[in-house]
Amino acid sequence: MTIQKSAVAFTLIAAAFSLMITSLAAADDAIPVYTPGGSEKSPRPNVLLICVDDLRNCLKAKGGQIAKVPNLDRLAAEGRYFKRHYVQSAICGPSRCSLLTGRRVINAWDLWAADRKLPSRPEVPVSFADHFQRHGYETVSIGKISHEPGGTMPPDYRIPQVPFSWDKAFAPSAQWKSPWHAFFAYSEGNAYNAVIRWTKDETPRLPFESANVGDEGYADYHIAQAGIGEINRLADGDRPFLLAVGFFKPHLPHNAPTKYWDMFPEASVGMPDNFFPPENVDPAITIHKSNELTSHYHWPLGLGNFDRSTIINQRRAYYATTAYVDAQIGRLLDAFRDSPAVKNTIVVLWSDHGWKLGEHRMFSKVTNFEIDTNSPLIIHTPGISKPGMTSDALVETVDIYPTLADLCGLPRPTGLAGQSLRPIIEDPAVQGKPCAYSAIRGGGGHLGHSVRTDRYRLVHWIKAGKVAQVELYDHLTDPGENKNIAAEHRETVARLGELLPSRMKEVTLKSRP
Repeated sequence: MTIQKSAVAFTLIAAAFSLMITSLAAADDAIPVYTPGGSEKSPRPNVLLICVDDLRNCLKAKGGQIAKVPNLDRLAAEGRYFKRHYVQSAICGPSRCSLLTGRRVINAWDLWAADRKLPSRPEVPVSFADHFQRHGYETVSIGKISHEPGGTMPPDYRIPQVPFSWDKAFAPSAQWKSPWHAFFAYSEGNAYNAVIRWTKDETPRLPFESANVGDEGYADYHIAQAGIGEINRLADGDRPFLLAVGFFKPHLPHNAPTKYWDMFPEASVGMPDNFFPPENVDPAITIHKSNELTSHYHWPLGLGNFDRSTIINQRRAYYATTAYVDAQIGRLLDAFRDSPAVKNTIVVLWSDHGWKLGEHRMFSKVTNFEIDTNSPLIIHTPGISKPGMTSDALVETVDIYPTLADLCGLPRPTGLAGQSLRPIIEDPAVQGKPCAYSAIRGGGGHLGHSVRTDRYRLVHWIKAGKVAQVELYDHLTDPGENKNIAAEHRETVARLGELLPSRMKEVTLKSRP
């Protein structure tokens, strides 16, 4: 056989072998590696965004020892878990507005109200859902993605809270009267929250419940069910999709079926290590009275008051609701994994902030402490390299919008404060930002601006244009942020203080650019 004939024969054999391997891979339903941005041969990827309300960073890879979240742990093992992800404001509405707009936000409600008054779609997208919709995506929101459960305004639940964004936005009410009632659901169709207009006239109730019901006895079961239905529908469509599914728990009230409470006996939960305010701070500025827990519900001990039994019980209640919502997220992810959409879909799991369980003698969020500002972020892309390897990079919620645009090949709109995390998704050893920024309103009319660096957290509490209190915590020696050392380390305070002004200037107070 001549050299030419040998080469031709070898080429034919190689082609046949390649075809055989491709066929075997397809038969084995392997997850393909797509090219971000898409092409005629590789369409733009879908996006499944899972939002979880008030979920503290309690995964095993973070060192969580009490929480039982096997489905979140599994997703972290399949994707890239950003252990040091920080929200821009540790309160629901502003944090979710930062997620959707890619901007640093303190007053979300004024911004959203202004957007709803726009006579037509503005040049700059009002949200990343708007941006995706403009580029051919079908966009669906289920549950709590913005602040309103279902994404629409009460009492009629027809006007979108965030305009120009969703082809469909809803929350299943099931046995409850409305999305707000479902959000504050108790068993047997009951609901209560003392400060929400739509539920405050219901029968006052404690902020926890252990009912002998199945998973369908609370609202997140029905959110997962609706998400499963939308995954199956959208997977059969001819357009790429953005599906956002927002779960209500573990937000108050901490209600869950009894079987989840049984997973956390009192002895296994215990007391927090630091049930006391940090040293060298003014509690009137830094420490709140746990209003969301002790005034929004029936609380026999009175505003801000606790005893050992109520602390342990409320910690147990939180972990029960966390286990419950993890089970519902697992149902959604299992259906997704069985769907054809799994081959070309980016999955993002994010929480709007953490939640204190007695740390610094507080429950709830609404502080600049680590326990509030650090929340779970997991991103999975088909064919991800080094799945399960965690990232220690400092990243922020405002990075999610540019990341999704980058991964899906969409242009980056103007006005975004974050940066794409694609390099870290591709290589977890890549370094992140020099710092992460958060802001929150404290006591006495103070506004707290915080930067978290690799080692330190610096907080400036500002009132009437003047810095009224400075806090500095060294995470190398004090990861619980129990001692303010600002007075002892003035050079560090001055150096880190130089990081604040540029980020403070990016904060959006009321309107869009």
